[in-house]
Amino acid sequence: MRLSAPIEWLRARQRRRALRPLRADMEAFFAELRGTPVLFFANPGNAGDSLIAAATAQAFARSGVEAAPIGLDAAVEGRVVVLGGGGNFIPLYHQIAEAIVRFSARKAARIVLLPHTIRGREAALRELAGNVTIFCRDRPSFEHVRALRPDIDARLGHDMAFHLDAAAFLADAALAARAAPVWRATLAKHGLDEAALGRREGVRLRRLDAEAPVRAPTSDLDVSHVFTLGTGAREAPIAAWCLLKTIGAARLVETDRLHVAIGAALLGTPCRFHDNSYGKNSAVYRQSLAGRFANIRPVGEAFA
Repeated sequence: MRLSAPIEWLRARQRRRALRPLRADMEAFFAELRGTPVLFFANPGNAGDSLIAAATAQAFARSGVEAAPIGLDAAVEGRVVVLGGGGNFIPLYHQIAEAIVRFSARKAARIVLLPHTIRGREAALRELAGNVTIFCRDRPSFEHVRALRPDIDARLGHDMAFHLDAAAFLADAALAARAAPVWRATLAKHGLDEAALGRREGVRLRRLDAEAPVRAPTSDLDVSHVFTLGTGAREAPIAAWCLLKTIGAARLVETDRLHVAIGAALLGTPCRFHDNSYGKNSAVYRQSLAGRFANIRPVGEAFA
């Protein structure tokens, strides 16, 4: 059931207020980069990573940061390199660890890793030069980096997806014209449509990959996976739009996908939030979501 317009307006205002402190530190940092040409390596991945990329583009634009996209083979000597945020700097994945080590070895003037979950990857961390700034999106990541490399500028921050103006993003007519056909076609492949999502009391948007917290996971739609379209400047907005549109169409979502929960926080969709296989979700919940978004309800002992 839809809320009345005054209640919707009030809750949207509350969400905007909750987002301000989640953006403030990064906005101040980006202000320092204004006027400096930046090279940007986007974190590859699923629709959650696309949401991060789309939000990062908005944050760059608001701060006046000019960021040129690069790949792994880019010449970065003497340049400022920014790597996209996410959950890639862990043993399950290799792209960010490989990229940050390469760019450090190629004598970048400065390297900045946007808010990340970091576990393991001790060898990569030890190889880095001292001109690296690492933003961590949870306290265990921050403590891990500080313990291993106390000489590195490590900072505690918040996931970059919180920088997205979700209402304006979904209302962008040009983006919707490109994304809506992709969204409808993909839902149809999985036996769903917008009406079906809205009819259910709740929709399970749970993961089916190696980060699933159970051995035989089940899901109505692994939304972050099915909308894996890329994190480049053209693809990321489409994937992020599809992700948010799916979350917004549901009356309630149940998920162990971090960016389904963050998307629900941005939109105000009620969400039952489970941990993933290694504690990423509960750590980010404690850092950024707890006490700010009443519609996000943690499930399980890991959140205690």
